[in-house]
Amino acid sequence: MSRYELLLFLHVVSVIVWLGTGTALALLAVYAQRSDRELLGRLGPLGRALAPRVFGPAALGALVFGILLVLDGSWTFEPLWIRLGFAAFAASFVINATVRAPLARRQQRGAIEPARAGLLFGRLARLELTVLYLTVADMVAKPTGDDTGTLIVGGVVLALAVVYAAAGAVMPVRSGARS
Repeated sequence: MSRYELLLFLHVVSVIVWLGTGTALALLAVYAQRSDRELLGRLGPLGRALAPRVFGPAALGALVFGILLVLDGSWTFEPLWIRLGFAAFAASFVINATVRAPLARRQQRGAIEPARAGLLFGRLARLELTVLYLTVADMVAKPTGDDTGTLIVGGVVLALAVVYAAAGAVMPVRSGARS
């Protein structure tokens, strides 16, 4: 196995762990919202426990191994698909640092009702998963500036996910409401 192949393997494993854990939690949340309110209440603490142990290390691994791949491979940091990958990492960081972490602090202080926090955390998770899945599509398709259709579709999907997540911040929370 060459150094490049090792870096690629570690990069892909990091992405799988990051995306797989997020997808599993999202699916559990959908199930819990419909069938198991007790489980729904335990997902917040589970997500908080996984953040520094799974999400953070996997995201950092994806970034570091991605940078090392670019340096070891035949690319520069110029191709659009590489810049989109870095933009996705930045978006994930911004979602977590500027929205999710302050929301978690407000929730711990009791400054936000649990139903509202649950709605917002669920929508943030779906937004971040959308960004991650779009990033995987970006890494597979490796679009250039000439791939206008692909870029437009990705932009529309991302815009819809942002609107969906933002709508959770202004929507009234009804008892039994699904996010």
